[in-house]
Amino acid sequence: GYLGGSPGSYAGNYRGGIFNGLPRYVFENPFQQQLEPDGPVTTKTYLRYESAHYFNYGDRPLRVGTTLFTGKTHLSTPTKLGWWANSNSILGNAKWSYDLIHNTLPKVETIIVNEWWWTMTCEYADIVFGVDSWAEFKHPDMAGSVTNPFVTVFPRTPLPRIFETVADIETFAGVAGKLSELAGDQRFADHWHHVPEGRVDIYLQRIVDGSSSLSGYDFIQMEENAKRGIPTLKLMRTYPKVVGWEQTQESKPWYTRTGRLEFYRDEPEFIEHGENLPVYREPVDATPFEPNVIVTADHPAIRPTRPDAYGLSEDDLRTEVRQVRNVTRTWEEVRASEHPLTSSGYRFTFLTPKYRHGAHSTPVDLDTGALYFGPFGDPYRRDKRSPFVNEGYVDINPLDAQELGINDGDYVWIDADPEDRPYRGWKPEDGDYQVFRLMCRARFYTGTPRGVLRMWFNMYQATHGSVEGQQTRPDGLAKNPRTGYQAMFRSGGHQSAVRAWLRPTLMSDHLTRKDYFGQVIGKGFASDVYGVVGAPKESFVRIERAEDGDVSGTGIWRPARIGYRPTYESDAMRRYLAGEYVDEG
Repeated sequence: GYLGGSPGSYAGNYRGGIFNGLPRYVFENPFQQQLEPDGPVTTKTYLRYESAHYFNYGDRPLRVGTTLFTGKTHLSTPTKLGWWANSNSILGNAKWSYDLIHNTLPKVETIIVNEWWWTMTCEYADIVFGVDSWAEFKHPDMAGSVTNPFVTVFPRTPLPRIFETVADIETFAGVAGKLSELAGDQRFADHWHHVPEGRVDIYLQRIVDGSSSLSGYDFIQMEENAKRGIPTLKLMRTYPKVVGWEQTQESKPWYTRTGRLEFYRDEPEFIEHGENLPVYREPVDATPFEPNVIVTADHPAIRPTRPDAYGLSEDDLRTEVRQVRNVTRTWEEVRASEHPLTSSGYRFTFLTPKYRHGAHSTPVDLDTGALYFGPFGDPYRRDKRSPFVNEGYVDINPLDAQELGINDGDYVWIDADPEDRPYRGWKPEDGDYQVFRLMCRARFYTGTPRGVLRMWFNMYQATHGSVEGQQTRPDGLAKNPRTGYQAMFRSGGHQSAVRAWLRPTLMSDHLTRKDYFGQVIGKGFASDVYGVVGAPKESFVRIERAEDGDVSGTGIWRPARIGYRPTYESDAMRRYLAGEYVDEG
């Protein structure tokens, strides 16, 4: 709440609260539609939000044994139809995506996707609509961020479309028009009445008029200004934006039950799971120690419900059980403990962060970008094992690699918990397992701490079609012969090793929180305000050598062999690193 004191740099759809006039668009009453541009809009909500993060958890709540840990306000319904837009390749980036493909998608009747690129999600869709990129927008749009004071307005562009794409909103209007034709009810089409007229700005103006941070602006003028490079300021209380200003400077209440900042949680779920005070838990998977234990000495205020109360043994460390296993350990006890898979050769924490210079798949969508995404780029693909002009790789500390007999540039297998990865119910002889098991290159990287592996999550993963292409195409490209989807892995991908987890304290029906729009206070689930999150980017894995890295298929990868790589340095390379090529005289 102080300038420079709180960065307010959280991400996600919390920015939707900036446009609290959105209900005039998304909740317009379909039985009382407003077809006049300037007429009043009647809203009525017929939808019920659910957290998407149950979907990649098997489309199910958290039930362990006979106990349901998901609160009633958080419960989701089984998915019948999925239509994904602006999803950043929801399958390619969903944790446990191969389990989703193997175990969940067969239960879904229809998958529709709006996309710019042919992503992994498109590979498994029933219908794919090719839609405009930002540069091709023929309808205006706007967006906002929680971290800066400006509205980003997308003006209509004079640039021609590169392909025969349409706008996202035109796909919805088109389907609605067909439903009107089939049902004999004009209201389906009328709900998108202004889209065929090219007047999407009418809907945007309704949002502007109903938003406290934009009220008084004229959207057409905002669009004209954007064309000239003039930004539109959000009408916030501070500039630059300071989150919590009213609360700290003017004693306005916080959005809690007491109106004050609360550091003790007395909701029953928090007490039950030992998180009523701020505590530290070991990761549920990505730790060399005993997973998900609460690190604390005995404390009178921390009395979690023990495993035996759920009919579980304290020694039960199965993956599903760990999520609800409430066990306290001192740090000395944790430090002396081991992950249950350590005895099976698992010893690495596997991290899959986003690449800092790209958004989702953008660094590798085109071959010209993918070529530079790591050290294995080769436009000629001299090594025909390579799935593309570059390929997926993992960073490993050279000392760790050498202990395991892995040379720089070798192909390696990476396996996570065999209980449920790459998907529940896998068998070595499964065709899906051959597609979904992670194979990649090893890159020696001295900046990687020992015991840690890192893989950027931006690379296109293997699919059934890409593996088929690699096995059948004369050039060996991992490219689907029917769709053109191009993978950067021979098999599997970063999501082969990670999975979704659900946390009981994120599923309470008693927690007081603010509604998504406006100032109303409620309890329990609220979309993008309080609910489960599903983006764990780490796991505990085993890595083993698969094949030599040289282009011949035998021997050490050439850059290492000639002395250019860490721990392989030639005399000339050592002189270069020591700065001896510079003559100060």
